[in-house]
Parts: sequence; structure tokens; C-alpha cells
Amino acid sequence: ANTGVEGHGTTGTGAPGAANRTLRPVTMISWHDAIVWCNAYSEMSYKTPVYYKSDNTTILKDSTNATDVNNAVFDTSANGYRLPTEAEWEYAARGGDQSNEQWNYPYSGSGTIDNVAWYEVNSRYLPSPSESDPDYGAHPVGTKAANGIGLFDMSGNIWEWCWDRSGNITTSTPATGLTSGVARVKRGGCWYYGAIYCEVAFHYYGAPYGTDSFLGFRVVCAP
Repeated sequence: ANTGVEGHGTTGTGAPGAANRTLRPVTMISWHDAIVWCNAYSEMSYKTPVYYKSDNTTILKDSTNATDVNNAVFDTSANGYRLPTEAEWEYAARGGDQSNEQWNYPYSGSGTIDNVAWYEVNSRYLPSPSESDPDYGAHPVGTKAANGIGLFDMSGNIWEWCWDRSGNITTSTPATGLTSGVARVKRGGCWYYGAIYCEVAFHYYGAPYGTDSFLGFRVVCAP
């Protein structure tokens, strides 16, 4: 339903000629859009799509049908592109190794936020905030330091959609998340929000049909 924009500024587009706009993460994408895009990219890449309608047989191809997308089911055996689960997202953000000191860093890859994240202090609260300022809004990917497994921007820049429904989880919650609830999880913080939202442990959520200039996604794929 939403084609997305090249993220820059509060509108997601920025002023004409904004520096390196095409290197910035795509924004203005809803959770609905993201899972349908994943299916399309899977098919284009000759992989098995992951997301189906509630009948477990019909591939999701239309993000405008809220009922179908809200009730999507997740084929865990498929090898296609998909959103990470919340647990996968945090595991990757922490560096994937519990014995490494990075595992306990507040931000992905560092104990100092400015080393790894674009957030409100360096992306919004500028001397003269303006859509045309290349330091305002979402930034080109990979322009801060990576975490221990080479992933960039898992803290800050843009919020990233996860598969999971939002709610209280326990040790008995399935690996793919809760089975009920309307809101969907987003993680990582963004350029518009403060440092606390960029912490790898911070859990947030949004309406699955929502879009914003500081909200996008990253994909995972089975080997």
C-alpha cells in the first residue's frame, strides 16, 4: 500500500538534492507492507515465501487487506526473506555471543551511543534543524561503527519492524512470539528519539498499518 521513500527528514523525503539520499534506509513502510514485500522478494529470488493467509496455503500478496495481513501465519520451514522475530533481533543486536563483553553493552556494539547510533542529539537537535541539512533525519547506512558481527544501525537511525505481536512474554512464549494482540514490535530506536530508545533491551511497538519517517525494516533469511 505504501511504496516507501528514501528516508530523510521528518517527511521522509528531505529537500531536493539531500546528500546521499539513496543510501539512506527506506522509511514510510508499515508492518503490513514489510511482510508482503518480503514475500515478493522471496519469489523474485526463487525462495519459498514465509507469510501466508490464515488458511496456511495462500501466499500474502496484498498489504491493503488488513484482515488478511493482521492474521498472517509464519511458515517456519520456509527459506524466504522475512522480518526477524524480536528474540532474533535482540540476539543479533547484542552481537550473537553471550561470552563477549558486547553482549551487555547498552547499545549495539558500544557502551557509548555516539559511536554507533544516529539519534535525536546528532540527527534532530542541530544548531539549525532543517530538512535540507544532511545531518537531519535518517542517515546513510553504515556511517557509524558496526557491532561485533558486522551489523550497522541496530541502535538508532530508524526503528525496525519485527514479526512479533507486542505484549508480556514469558519463558513459555513461542520463539515466534505471542499468538494474540494487535500491535507489532519495533526495535532499535531512531534518529528522532532519545538515547534510551536506542538501547538493545528497549521494547517498543506500533500499529501494524502505521508509517513514519523514522520507521523501516531489515530482513533475515535462512542460509
